[in-house]
Amino acid sequence: MPSYDDPTTFRGQLQRGRGIAARRAPSVPHADDAVYECLINDPRWDRQTETRDTYLAGLVQKLDLPLAPIQSHLLAYDDDDPWDIGLLLDVLALLTSAGSEDAAAVMRRYVTDGRHWSAALNALTFADPLRMPGVWHDLVDEALACRDDDELQDVVDNGDDSWMRTLLEHRPRIQALYNQDDQSPDRARAVRAGFRHWMRTIADVPRETLLRQVVQGTGRRRWALEELGRRRDEVVLDLIEDPSLRNPAGWIPGAPRALNHLGAAAVPRARLWLSGDDALAELALRVLAASGDDTDVPVLMSALRRAFDDDDLWCFAEIPAQGLGRLQIAESVPLLNAAWEQTVHSRARGPFLTALHSCAPRSAEAAANEGLDDCEPTVREIADALGKPWPLTQSSVPM
Repeated sequence: MPSYDDPTTFRGQLQRGRGIAARRAPSVPHADDAVYECLINDPRWDRQTETRDTYLAGLVQKLDLPLAPIQSHLLAYDDDDPWDIGLLLDVLALLTSAGSEDAAAVMRRYVTDGRHWSAALNALTFADPLRMPGVWHDLVDEALACRDDDELQDVVDNGDDSWMRTLLEHRPRIQALYNQDDQSPDRARAVRAGFRHWMRTIADVPRETLLRQVVQGTGRRRWALEELGRRRDEVVLDLIEDPSLRNPAGWIPGAPRALNHLGAAAVPRARLWLSGDDALAELALRVLAASGDDTDVPVLMSALRRAFDDDDLWCFAEIPAQGLGRLQIAESVPLLNAAWEQTVHSRARGPFLTALHSCAPRSAEAAANEGLDDCEPTVREIADALGKPWPLTQSSVPM
């Protein structure tokens, strides 16, 4: 896990992707060094869910940063896995899409000389290549000219690079490789067709069949359990308590959504689960956050404090925050404010902001204003929906 600076400092705020850092950057000495550091040493707490590309691309533009340090790092990167340069490639792709000739030059150099050239083209795909058709097709053609069929076949076989299956199918070399690869067995196609039919008609599936799917642990278990919940069938509670139905990670896929469908009917049993194992206790907290009442506030407050005190639990903090916001618990405001400022899980700021606004709208004004420039699109959307921005007070802008 990355290390993080104090959340009251510019570097700490930048690492967390906060809007206040984006606003302060032009006036902070050596802000460029901090931005380069975040670009090269991806600061995201959870790279699978958190967003930084638009945020950092905007800072590169705002500070007019040269891209030479980025290019040098990319070309020197020799790891087998492109994971650690994914953010860099995404930022360069966005800058290229926005019309930056410098970014396009860096990408052109990387797709011809870089080790993870297919990851670069994949990043460009997600950056909307239709905004730059000329640049996109030139980059693709240059990349293909540098690769032999074995290299291209390896990318085709991996099946993860969407650019291969979208914009390149008309190219004869790629089409030929796909024709070799398009030999999936009839049985596999029949299984997929059967599953699609089952999902379309799941509302008509008999209860006994759904129960059998859950108990036997077939690939349809998740959807069968969710459908039982949708029907408000409280047998879901018994199934969730059965340890023999859990997967190797200790969970029953589909349980959260099934419980959400049950709503308040799941609350009494959920309160009993709080003293159970970790899997049941977490499901219990989800139920109480979504459907509990004021008697459950101590549990929700305790869970939020526990998450606040343990950096490994920041993602978990979203659940009690949502419950406290739904119940409009004013005493949670100081803790929610502190969580907003300190969390290293940028996606958690969305639930924190929503909860703050529900519990104390005036206290949420500074956070909502800052959220307009947050790294997370969901936070920006929430902040925008809360109304016109308010002026930041001096005390809310730590130096």
